[in-house]
Amino acid sequence: MKPRIFFFDIDNTLLDHCTLTIPASALSAIAQLKAAGHTVVVATGRSYGHARPFVEQVAADYVITQNGARILHYGEAVLSTPLPLNSLIALFDWAESQGIPYGSNLGDIGYISAADPCVVVPMDSVDMPYQTEDPAYLRQPTHQAWLFFDEARDAELFPAIRQRYPEFELVRWHRTGVDIMPRSVNKWTACQWVLKETGFTAAEAVAFGDGLNDLQMLQGVGLGIAMDNGHPELKAVADRIAPALHLDGIAVMLEQLTRSPTLYPTTGD
Repeated sequence: MKPRIFFFDIDNTLLDHCTLTIPASALSAIAQLKAAGHTVVVATGRSYGHARPFVEQVAADYVITQNGARILHYGEAVLSTPLPLNSLIALFDWAESQGIPYGSNLGDIGYISAADPCVVVPMDSVDMPYQTEDPAYLRQPTHQAWLFFDEARDAELFPAIRQRYPEFELVRWHRTGVDIMPRSVNKWTACQWVLKETGFTAAEAVAFGDGLNDLQMLQGVGLGIAMDNGHPELKAVADRIAPALHLDGIAVMLEQLTRSPTLYPTTGD
């Protein structure tokens, strides 16, 4: 079979939040992909420092981090799209005036404006360390920031924020957590950059994900696979549904693809 490129999300796709480990079955199946000559890419909402232990286990060729705002190749940054600082400060000022906690991803640690439950719960859910003392985003490039409010307010706040701050895009990743990203940057735009660098076409790409930040990626690749434990909106647009993460979904689906190459879209090979 012609070599292909595989994109894997981390949280709740590769990484089991119950055990805080990647199942051995998934690691073994991905190692077999690499041994067969396929290219493996991690595509995560995490920063590189936060994702690094899992990236190293997977031995990814490229790492798409912070929902596409930063890409690394064997640990070296090859693409960087930071958030515009003046606009970010304005957004944070507005959020504070609305009583909405906010924060920024500083790499290995996050800055948060307040340690409220609506902030602490989502941060703890991804095992992200945080501090409240040093707003370091004021003096270093920031590729990802956060707002914290309940998903029941999405219909009200998402349009208002997008209208007021068109430089940014929003995507929900937790019931009370929302990512702030540069406009027109997402995992799929980063995947397209990697495809160009590696010479693969979109039809030769396979992606696994579980969340709303995987939506464009799964729709853009030739074969988009959602985990059965994933968000209903993602599962609705996926080409295939893999068994849940805790049921060895990655290994099961990769085994199916190995046994039945006709499951792949036609690429002309």
